[in-house]
Amino acid sequence: MKYSPTSMNYLGMLKHLFIVTFCVVLICTVADADEGMIGKWSFGSEETIPFEINGDVKRDQTGPRPPEFPDLPSDNTALRFGGKGYVFIPTADEPTRFQFQQDDEITIEAFVKLDKTRDGHQMYVIGKGRSGSPRFPKDNQNWALRTTSQNGVAKLSFLFATEPTSSDKHWHRWTSTEGFRISSGWHHIAVGYQFGDPESIRGWIDGQRVEGVWDMGGATKLPPVVDEDEVWIGSASRGNNSNSFSGWIDEVAVHRMILSDDVLATRTPPRDGPLKTVALPAVMPDMTLPDPNRVLVTFHEGLGDAGRWLVEGETWPDETTRWSTSSFLLPRMPARFDAQGSRVLWDSPVLVRIAGDFRLPAGTHRMLLRARSLSRLWIDGKLVATTQPLRRRGGNLEPIVPPAEPPFPGGRRAGFVQQEAIVEHTVESDSTRSRVVLEFVVGGNGLRVESGEVCVAIQPEGSGDFLILSPTDTMPLTDAAVEQALPQIEASLVSLEDSDRRRAAASEDDYWDQRHQAARELVKSSSNEQHSIDAFIKSKIVKAVKRQADAKALQDAETFHSEVLPILRDQCFRCHGQKQKGGLRLDHRDEMLKPGESEQLAVVPFDPDASELIVQVRDRAMPPTDEGLTDAQISTLENWVAAGAVWPEPIVDSAKLQPSPLIDDAAFIRRLHLDTIGIPPTAAEAKAFLSDTSQDKRLRWIDKLLRDDRYADHWVSLFMDLLAENPALLNPSMGSTGPFRWFLHDSLKDNMALDRMVTNLILMRGDQHAGGSAGFELAGENDSPMAAKAHLLSSAFLGIEMKCAKCHDSPYHSTTQEDLYSLAAMLGRRPLTPPKTSRVPDAFFESKERESLISVTMDFSHPAQASWPFDDLISSDSSAPAKSFETWLRKPEDTREQAALMFTSIANERFPRVLVNHLWKRLIGTGLVEPVDDWEGKTPSHPELLNWLGNELVLHDYDIKHIMRLIMRSDLYQREAIGDNATDSEEQRYFAAPDRRRLSAEQVVDSLFHCTGSTMNVEELTFVHDGSLPESKRLSLGVPHRAWMFCGLQNERDRPSLSMPRAQVVVDVLDAFGWTGARQNPIALRDTDPNVLQPGILANGTLTSNLTRASAGSELAELAIQTADAESLLESLFLRFLSRFPSDTEREKFTLALATGFEDRILPDAEFSEVPADEPLPVVTWTNHLVGEANEIQQEIQRRVQRGPAPDPRLRPQWRMMYEDVVWSLINHNEFVWVP
Repeated sequence: MKYSPTSMNYLGMLKHLFIVTFCVVLICTVADADEGMIGKWSFGSEETIPFEINGDVKRDQTGPRPPEFPDLPSDNTALRFGGKGYVFIPTADEPTRFQFQQDDEITIEAFVKLDKTRDGHQMYVIGKGRSGSPRFPKDNQNWALRTTSQNGVAKLSFLFATEPTSSDKHWHRWTSTEGFRISSGWHHIAVGYQFGDPESIRGWIDGQRVEGVWDMGGATKLPPVVDEDEVWIGSASRGNNSNSFSGWIDEVAVHRMILSDDVLATRTPPRDGPLKTVALPAVMPDMTLPDPNRVLVTFHEGLGDAGRWLVEGETWPDETTRWSTSSFLLPRMPARFDAQGSRVLWDSPVLVRIAGDFRLPAGTHRMLLRARSLSRLWIDGKLVATTQPLRRRGGNLEPIVPPAEPPFPGGRRAGFVQQEAIVEHTVESDSTRSRVVLEFVVGGNGLRVESGEVCVAIQPEGSGDFLILSPTDTMPLTDAAVEQALPQIEASLVSLEDSDRRRAAASEDDYWDQRHQAARELVKSSSNEQHSIDAFIKSKIVKAVKRQADAKALQDAETFHSEVLPILRDQCFRCHGQKQKGGLRLDHRDEMLKPGESEQLAVVPFDPDASELIVQVRDRAMPPTDEGLTDAQISTLENWVAAGAVWPEPIVDSAKLQPSPLIDDAAFIRRLHLDTIGIPPTAAEAKAFLSDTSQDKRLRWIDKLLRDDRYADHWVSLFMDLLAENPALLNPSMGSTGPFRWFLHDSLKDNMALDRMVTNLILMRGDQHAGGSAGFELAGENDSPMAAKAHLLSSAFLGIEMKCAKCHDSPYHSTTQEDLYSLAAMLGRRPLTPPKTSRVPDAFFESKERESLISVTMDFSHPAQASWPFDDLISSDSSAPAKSFETWLRKPEDTREQAALMFTSIANERFPRVLVNHLWKRLIGTGLVEPVDDWEGKTPSHPELLNWLGNELVLHDYDIKHIMRLIMRSDLYQREAIGDNATDSEEQRYFAAPDRRRLSAEQVVDSLFHCTGSTMNVEELTFVHDGSLPESKRLSLGVPHRAWMFCGLQNERDRPSLSMPRAQVVVDVLDAFGWTGARQNPIALRDTDPNVLQPGILANGTLTSNLTRASAGSELAELAIQTADAESLLESLFLRFLSRFPSDTEREKFTLALATGFEDRILPDAEFSEVPADEPLPVVTWTNHLVGEANEIQQEIQRRVQRGPAPDPRLRPQWRMMYEDVVWSLINHNEFVWVP
């Protein structure tokens, strides 16, 4: 497009035309010299120019038009910015054109229309500098016009930077005190300023002057930063979401003078002023209740303003979702999902309405309302109670807030920053039902969408207790009653989330049904054979037994493995193994018989003279050492080739060929529970299974447990490890990601097909901080995030190790640096060049006196293009869907989607085989291919079995549970775990028995809580308990109830106020058993070696000490009190902790211990008193953690954790301690931490 510069007489500047390539026509008009215009952009043409807009920017949107704006064309168009895009103006031809120096005047103007914004969101209209280019400092803002919103009102924001100083106050921002209402149509905005004169600042909205304040950095007379960085419209900082405009922009202009009030008044017709609003009358919502005996909760996202109710011209947002519950008690907001079922943040603020019908008795009652922010309570159309908008807390020195007083003795206190209103309400008659409606606002004003515990309760006239409103139940507002109800409420909220997510995800079901049908047809056409796992295992064992009986075969094997193979391994494999130097491999016979790059056959069986291997070693050309091979070694190789170059299987220890016995029922039910849902069976489950005499009970229990939703709690850790999920609670750190654990857990819980799950992962959908797969995209402190993701995906799902290729070609693999960055470019949707920090300097190679082990073949002068680097993995079969590849692309031009399809397409036979290999290793102990994440140069121990399992996965729509079912039903899985397959080569790996496996760290922790019947009473994993910071600044991972939900708790601040004492004692156990909280790299194999910490922390750790205590109200205490005799108690404990009955020896020893004092173990009522509860402590959060008292509070919590819960006072101390010793001994039994 042609860009016509305006004449600027007073500066005597630019008198020629220059060309700027752009994706839309930006028309810069020649303006009056009086207005000093240096650029104006009217987005008025649809003409296609060969340059793409960056990100989510739409053309030809309706702009400001007559009659409201009579001076603009009737077909005027604008650009719409979706919050993830921008337009840039190259300035290379005239770098000084948009630069403003000291004493220069500037006016920036534009038409804008805003629909929805986040409070505090600084959205760029236009600015120069701060593009994020590595060529310039990041704080190089020459000038910028932005908008910022607060409570539904958009204000002007003018920003520039001066040179940094020691005080670091080099940012200077002026914000108007007046604004215009969001969602109120088009508005003209402008700012004017003379650099060096802070008194010159002025702003205009719709042609009228508005006042403002310098609210950051203060007024300054210093000059602005000036350089040659670009001018951007709609964003800054590399398109960062927090700076990106969301709405419409038109008629942008920049002037090299301050325009007058009269000139700017002509831009729009006269209006009443920047903002005048009239509140709508308060009316109780009319809500239809589907069930009069239930409470209806509706959620409406996108409310205009969190600080007030509706004003004229506004309407209530549509209902987003609804929930049916039993009472006016809402402990939290449900998760939000997008149109594909991915987790996203709520469009804040959110209006929530709770309605129900109740028979309230006649009389004057007290009503209690608890809400965090703006709310109002209605009864039969009358407004009876309200709370006010919550002030957003800031900084780190907010005062410590004492715990709230209970509304009545023994009552439940209001939560931190929850408001409480108690009012009187008179009910005239108890003959009719009253309609109660609560409306409250969540989020907005810069707050997270976190409700806290919201409730409405009534204290009937003449009663002392408050009762939470419920149409059918009576629930006192006490800790005991509420805590008992919360698990059921949480289960109901989770059910709502599951329903919403699955309903949204169903929109893609047809697409995946068609893909799976095509895949099934292809696999069926290539193989219809019926097999079983045990048949494949037996086949290899039978062949080995026959070889062992052949004397000549034994002699050949002895000769080869003792004389020939050591020479090849020591002298040849380093260069001609996985590295395949010269295209030649000598570590497998089939590969050895193929020609290398020289096209000469290395080995010709029975003909040493024709074998290039023999020729090279005779000439001492190989191996490349000073000595070469000895004459004896050469003679050995000659004789071997002359005899046919046989490569027999090694001699096998006969014990490895003998299948181990099948395990008994007790071991089976424990193994099955641990492998499916990650915890042992309850005592009742174990007893039921052991007493079941039916022949098919194992098959039935396999199916039962595979249907259990808790299977996701166990299996999610596998994918978290493989994909290096690593959310940071404080600040981004090396390798930190978003919490995409929720995406993985949701997918497993929904039994999503694995190809669909991996596709959604690669597409990186949803919100990065809310738990969507977009969290996988984040890579903290990484100079090339997409290269890191390419490495993770390749190792996890293709068995291709590319870690070294980030900086150079892989020295021990065939992958190159260009391979990695080509795949990274596909994921990043743009060409990529390795950053300088990920390159080997040329000087490294120049200084080497010998050939380096590493090499760099990539041409850094040309970025790596988005292309698939693994063509050898894609089937060349003409029947494979590769030829109709684009059939399955919904966005053919999207290289990220192309990458997702290449990973998961049926043409990629490696993908399903890698997946089933992960499952095999998890259940049997060793993979069919080892290591599971690096297949190059590896041979499967059972290739036919691997292929069959891969085909089974495809034939059953990539259903992970189908493969698990096949494995668990096999004799192999149900045999005694005495195998040592992990130490065997693939040739000698027979799987006559599964390997013995220690419980994972998560299984150890979950088993401790599960077997003792304890709940995880730990902190919410966040540093923000008042909603004051967005998720992008400080994450919340919720309150864990299973071990997979924890993360690393280390932080660089090392302050007691930022500690989490309750969570830390759990993390200590996880750490001891090989768990990694900060997964900076993928983990395919955890460290399972024993160490002194493991027995130490189980025997003497705080967690074990607390959980084994028969504390007040605990399951262990109730079990001791309710069980009739010592022997029954012992059986219950063994079933609970070890999933079996005690042996005769154990029964004799432990029964004697428990029987001593059993009859009088319970104290008479007169001899004990209830244990007093600890006094509540104030909440420490980010906004007060630097207050001195914050450290003391957290240290007191730590002391309480170390002290542990009080013992149940009903039990006689001497007997109770013996009982606890028995429990302790079962936890420290070697069976407790091993899978049977």
